[in-house]
Amino acid sequence: MSNIGLNTNVFRITGKYLDILNDFIVKMKIHSEISDVKKEELIEFLTKINDINNAQPQFQLLSSIIERELRNINRKSIPYLNTLVEEIKSGAIESVVPKIEFLVEALDTENSEALSKIKGD
Repeated sequence: MSNIGLNTNVFRITGKYLDILNDFIVKMKIHSEISDVKKEELIEFLTKINDINNAQPQFQLLSSIIERELRNINRKSIPYLNTLVEEIKSGAIESVVPKIEFLVEALDTENSEALSKIKGD
């Protein structure tokens, strides 16, 4: 795969999941709670990126991006994501939002870098 193709895939995949995470954050900040459907969608996403046996390339990519960013702050991804899932299930919005925002920032940075490479900047 060419560099442009690779960067296009990174851009597309990170963008898709950025939308899901941003939607979750906006709804939590506006309503201070979230529907069970949205909770399940987010839990399913986090479970997939936290599953070391998941062979789907899109989740392997997302997992490695998040793992790298967590390593930069001396955190391990499996405990971080497990704790986040438990907090979502329990409705601990105060602690969930900053953690989701961290994931958004990590994916947004990667998304922006991929776009920049596609454009040739």
